[in-house]
Amino acid sequence: MLASSVTFLFAASFAASALGGALGMASGIFIVPILVLFAGIGLHAAVAASLVSVIACSCASAAPFLRAGLTNIRLALVLETATTSGALCGVWLAGMVPVRALYLLFAAILGLSAWQMAAGRRAVAPVAEDRASGRGWA
Repeated sequence: MLASSVTFLFAASFAASALGGALGMASGIFIVPILVLFAGIGLHAAVAASLVSVIACSCASAAPFLRAGLTNIRLALVLETATTSGALCGVWLAGMVPVRALYLLFAAILGLSAWQMAAGRRAVAPVAEDRASGRGWA
C-alpha cells in the first residue's frame, strides 16, 4: 500500500473516530463509507476493519469514564452481553446477505441517523437515579 494511501486512511480514521466520539456514535458509520468509496475496499472487508476500529475506540474512550466513576457497571455488563451476541449474529448473517442488500440497509441506517441528528432533541429526558452508584443518568 502506498504511503499516501496509508496517510489518508490514518487521517480519515482519526477524523471519523473523533467525530464519532463527539457525536456519541460509533465511528464505523463514517469509516465504512470512507473505505468503500475512497479506498476501493469491498463492503465486507470494510465492515470487518471498521469493527476492529470501533472496538479499539470504545476501549480507549471507556477508560476515562471508568476512572471518573461515571459508568454504571451493571448496566454496562448487560449491554455488553447483548451487543456481543448481536454482533456475532450480525456477522453470521452478513456472510449470507447479498452485498446489494447490505448497501441498502446501510443507506437506510445512515438516513435514519441523519434524520435523528437533524431533528434534534425536542424534550430533555428526566434524569433517573442510578441505584448502583447513587448518581443520576438520563
